[in-house]
Amino acid sequence: MKVYRNLSVIRSKEKRGRQITLTGLGILFLGLLSSFIPNWYPQNQPVPNAFIGFLQANWAFISFGALALGFIASNIGSYYINRFAARRWPGTKQIARPDELLERSLKGFDNKYSLFLWSLPQSNYLLVGPPGIFVFMVKGDKGTVTVEGDRWREKFSIGRIFTSFTREGLGNPSRELAEDQERVRELLQQGEASGQLGMDAADVPVQGAVVFINPAVQLTATNPSVPVVQSGDVKKVIRESRGRSLNGQQLRAVTDFLKEKGVFATVESTE
Repeated sequence: MKVYRNLSVIRSKEKRGRQITLTGLGILFLGLLSSFIPNWYPQNQPVPNAFIGFLQANWAFISFGALALGFIASNIGSYYINRFAARRWPGTKQIARPDELLERSLKGFDNKYSLFLWSLPQSNYLLVGPPGIFVFMVKGDKGTVTVEGDRWREKFSIGRIFTSFTREGLGNPSRELAEDQERVRELLQQGEASGQLGMDAADVPVQGAVVFINPAVQLTATNPSVPVVQSGDVKKVIRESRGRSLNGQQLRAVTDFLKEKGVFATVESTE
């Protein structure tokens, strides 16, 4: 399997997350320092300058404001880190980024398959191969998730309150997947109109699946409107796909078109 990965974007977002987190921690530290101002400069004592006088009069607002702002910034930074940084996943010895986990779950496919990771604006996770195009909506949070048809629910827990900014959030993965698939179809139609695709866009199957990559997620799916699987079963979904498939010439045309439209820093081959 060929892997086209936009590593520069992934690393840039990871770096942004770490910078925001450190900024948040710095703000929290300033808030902590401001809470000591009444001890250093009591209200009934003169101050050396106007700035210290301002701190003396407003230390409580500064302290609590910094607490709130620092907490929010730290959590936003953690959100980026959770999505783009390598981390240890519950119940395993794996230290990997989400894109690397998805790649490992697809290991074993030959070089007829190409995996695009953060290299296409239409979809962050896209696989093209003989069955056509597969768009993946990848979710990395843990918890208890239930889907019935097109209705998604996540069991409430106290921990969700404290991690509301750090978590990716469940949302409606089937709707998000449908939106990504539609964007991919529009890209193919543009390629057909311009002649870059070299075939009819309607002849390219565009399928998809919602993939939960966190081993700690507890997933219950009842007649979902789209395939919903954990990462260990994603290859099964692809192999059991039904409908049209691409011949060798069509597959090369689609792959070359996506490569031309993609932006990627690395090309790897894994089987």
